[in-house]
Amino acid sequence: MLKHRSRLKLMFSSTEFSTNSSHANKPQSITCIAIVEDVEFWKAVEESVAISEPFLKVLREVCASKPAVGTVYELMTRAKESIRTYYIMDESKCKTFLDIVDRKWRDQLHSPLHSAAAFLNPSVQYNPEIKFLISIKEDFFKVIEKLLPTPDMRRDITNQIFIFTRASGMFGCNLAMEARDTVAPGLWWEQFGDSAPVLQRVAIRILSQVCSSVTFERHWNSFQQIHSEKRNKIDKETLNDLIYVNYNLKLARQMRTKSVEADPIQFEDIDMTSEWVEENDNPSPTQWLDRFGSALDASDLNTRQFNSAIFGPSDHIFGL
Repeated sequence: MLKHRSRLKLMFSSTEFSTNSSHANKPQSITCIAIVEDVEFWKAVEESVAISEPFLKVLREVCASKPAVGTVYELMTRAKESIRTYYIMDESKCKTFLDIVDRKWRDQLHSPLHSAAAFLNPSVQYNPEIKFLISIKEDFFKVIEKLLPTPDMRRDITNQIFIFTRASGMFGCNLAMEARDTVAPGLWWEQFGDSAPVLQRVAIRILSQVCSSVTFERHWNSFQQIHSEKRNKIDKETLNDLIYVNYNLKLARQMRTKSVEADPIQFEDIDMTSEWVEENDNPSPTQWLDRFGSALDASDLNTRQFNSAIFGPSDHIFGL
């Protein structure tokens, strides 16, 4: 609405509108004209956009299917900084809004994984402008203890954390330094984390997480598509196998259509006009099931066989 403010004013002042008595003389029209011409109204609209758009960008990014857990802290920091900039002359109002944001973040949205992912994200860890709070490190160590529950598993983890934070070994090579801000954090660890193998497995596991349940809602939608009235006699094991195949076929198609280089999150290039959930047009979402024929009523679909056929031998890097 703010973007089209001038066009709205022009519409109500146009000859076409003013000469049309069926529209111009209605009480609702007179009220609308008064609102459009109200300077205070547009000031309120500008303020609403200024404080909501930064957080809408955060929501837009974390609701995507790409792993974004490593960038949540940076996204939130930028959003709060934009509010501080907007209210630079009104400290009281700035504090009011930031208190609301902090309370929601603390009580509903925060997870120790966000802290651990921020700590392991190279674009955050090696940024000299970012100073880690004690709480972030505490959350990071809690996650480490959760993922590596025994002393034997954590035997060399302290030294490996030191190697990472000091950018020693492969972490300090030119390729690794050049890729800190251009390569997705999970892929960066996969390529350059060999100097800290235990921490590498933990980092890849954490940084590969998404922040939203949208992906799982789509997964549940696949259940609904397959377990229809015509197919309600499928046994549980076969249904799980069909879902596994369906969902991973989608992932395989996505991987084939992606560019070779990973697409890091670009904060300034987030498209605010696109739909939050974009689905490809498919008039028959369950058409692919016809290829299985009589297998729908059997139990001979093997998850491991499909996994091996589609993706090759299992990768044990996520075997923590």
